Amino acid sequence: MPFYHKPREFTPLLIAAEKKAKKNGLHHAIFTSRFDKYIGDWKDDLKEGKGRFLTIKGKLYEGDWYKGRRHGYGVLSQLQPNGTYSLMYRGDWVRGKPEGIGWAYFENGERYMGFWKAGLLQGYGNYWYADNTFYCGYFSNDMRDGFGLLMYANGNRYEGHWEKNLKSGLGRYYHMRTGQLQEGCWANDVCIMSKMTDIIIRQACEHPTPYPIPPHQLKFSRKILEQSELWLKQKKGEIDKNLKACIDQV
Repeated sequence: MPFYHKPREFTPLLIAAEKKAKKNGLHHAIFTSRFDKYIGDWKDDLKEGKGRFLTIKGKLYEGDWYKGRRHGYGVLSQLQPNGTYSLMYRGDWVRGKPEGIGWAYFENGERYMGFWKAGLLQGYGNYWYADNTFYCGYFSNDMRDGFGLLMYANGNRYEGHWEKNLKSGLGRYYHMRTGQLQEGCWANDVCIMSKMTDIIIRQACEHPTPYPIPPHQLKFSRKILEQSELWLKQKKGEIDKNLKACIDQV
């Protein structure tokens, strides 16, 4: 009478081969199906640790990896026709996108240094534009949003509240060429109510007005302004005391 024998447990050759093929530790010159090249650390068949990744289109990333994604600190650059690399971004990464603090260098010559979130400008930062204007302040979803200062190439500057790249709310505009200070309310990048005064250095400006602006004669002007519904609805923006003191001294 035959007896039942439980079959001996074993691992199929295909599964065993896959386990042995998993990359762990430091590997040199691993190529993808697109002929991208990676040199660096692996863990459980995923890039993890320090590594250098060069794509077929010439983008080079050198830095930290975690579970197959750029994560930590890293530098991204682009190969140029002359064989050199131009810097695109250096700073913090989270799950494959810039997040934290980092520098960005754009093809048109613009630069940004500040905070990022999921690959977008988010929080406080400094931006140098191609037209020689400069902005320092708060961003949201790649746009100027919150309190910020914008300096134009001709020397004029605006400091105040922004919404979606437009002046909106309380603000001050310095006409540095003629020597006037405009304080008031903006909506959709247009000043809808303001007060004009001369700045102290009016006579030292490039094209000062021939006559100073006389002082206002309206009695209780501040009280009237404080009771204005339009003025009370304006947003002041979020800004810490140290930043405000710094901007006021510029």
